[in-house]
Amino acid sequence: MDAVELNKVFHDHECAYYDDRFGIVHDAASAQQAQSEVEALLGREIEAGETVLDVGCGTGWFAAGLQRARPDVTVIGVDLSEGMLGKARLAGAANLVQGDGTKLPFADDAVDIVVGRGVLHHLPDPSLALAEWHRILRPGGALVLSSEPTPTVEQHGAILVRGLLQIPGLRGGLAEEDEFWELAAMAANLHTFTADELAALCRSAGYTEVGIETAGFAETLTMTASYASHGHAPDIADKLPWPLLTKLAAKADSVLWNRVLPASAKHTLQGVAHSS
Repeated sequence: MDAVELNKVFHDHECAYYDDRFGIVHDAASAQQAQSEVEALLGREIEAGETVLDVGCGTGWFAAGLQRARPDVTVIGVDLSEGMLGKARLAGAANLVQGDGTKLPFADDAVDIVVGRGVLHHLPDPSLALAEWHRILRPGGALVLSSEPTPTVEQHGAILVRGLLQIPGLRGGLAEEDEFWELAAMAANLHTFTADELAALCRSAGYTEVGIETAGFAETLTMTASYASHGHAPDIADKLPWPLLTKLAAKADSVLWNRVLPASAKHTLQGVAHSS
């Protein structure tokens, strides 16, 4: 199967355990966090009456969270995976569309803000996707990106997982089907980006005032540990408070690691690009 079909099949399967393995909860606190995340990168508050499109909405971190936090805003979630859309609906997302992020069923100049959290690296042609998102943005609109992986996160994650698999209870072999899905998870991640590479892609797609920065260290390592341990030893993983650990790790990033680590050591990219 091609990369698009691979991602659809994999995410239809992964939706059943995605939130558990990444330590995600959908509640009032996470809704406020989603709003704060978008507005901090946007550099302003989301205005009442604006339309926000969450591309690759997954289980609804933005699509459900922003809708819960800002009922005065129209939030639309798009995802290729029917299974992910079902989870987003359960999380509280109201306006959901199944579709390809590079071929959106919206008119030109249709939305005020496009948000994407960890989606661009799943798409075979990021340049095509960025151009499509630019097409549907109104003049003066903005694209907010977060959680796109850098090459460093793969390097650090591989070291962490190899270490975890040396722990008794985690190092046993997987059943053939489980091994298949673990390999599919890796195959579904098609790209990593440096800040300069992602900024250049945005500019080539027609965006102006592009600002992309690196962020994240402890949070991504915690999520990697959660994902790996749930895959290899769910009985052990289920005993640990992963949402709390992930929240604490994100706080550590905010107060320490994002400030002291060089850009080359950080794990994700985030930023904003404006429509001309």
